[in-house]
Amino acid sequence: MSYQDLFLQYYPSMLRGLWTTLLLSAVTLLIATPLALVIALARENCGRMISIPLAILVNTVRLLPALLVLFFIFYASPQFGYRLQPLTAAMIGLSIMGAAYMSEDFRGSIAAIDPGQYKAAKALGLSHLHTLRRIILPQAVPLAIPPYITRAIIMVKATSLASMVAVSDLTASASRATSITYEPFLFIMLAGIGYLLISGLLALLQAWAEAKIARAYRLALR
Repeated sequence: MSYQDLFLQYYPSMLRGLWTTLLLSAVTLLIATPLALVIALARENCGRMISIPLAILVNTVRLLPALLVLFFIFYASPQFGYRLQPLTAAMIGLSIMGAAYMSEDFRGSIAAIDPGQYKAAKALGLSHLHTLRRIILPQAVPLAIPPYITRAIIMVKATSLASMVAVSDLTASASRATSITYEPFLFIMLAGIGYLLISGLLALLQAWAEAKIARAYRLALR
């Protein structure tokens, strides 16, 4: 069969795989982002009883291979009396990995703010929570956006690991079509184009965000 015939025959399954990859990426980011922010704020502002266990947990997750985390969640869940669906297990595993790495990015952005601002806010009678909401986070968020989007791109590419726990994502669709047709070039190329489109949109968003941040800083210095 020609490449055109193969494309017409298998593009519906490739589109379904692309949709699964988009869904997995979106859900993972929606879970990992607030979780990472909570972890970062807790490590920076809570006592050692909270920050040290969180630091151990984050560093443990960061030191483990992402695939091993997915395998553990997928295969260990029956030991706790419930078998997770492959897509659910992938969402949980990738969210945990993403939150661990993103929390370090967020924590670095928060730590980059001059500590003297906390003292100044306290001298003005502001509570610690009010200081975070009104002074620290508005400055830390712009610093966190570029590494956050970079991390989001990495997480999108990491969704390809979900195929190893039987998730029918873009990579799994390409692999399945290749095993049937013995035409790896076409389907690997199509899968690559799919990941390039998703990651490329995020990269454009990163460039736009960095330009906006740089413009805001230039205006602030005038």
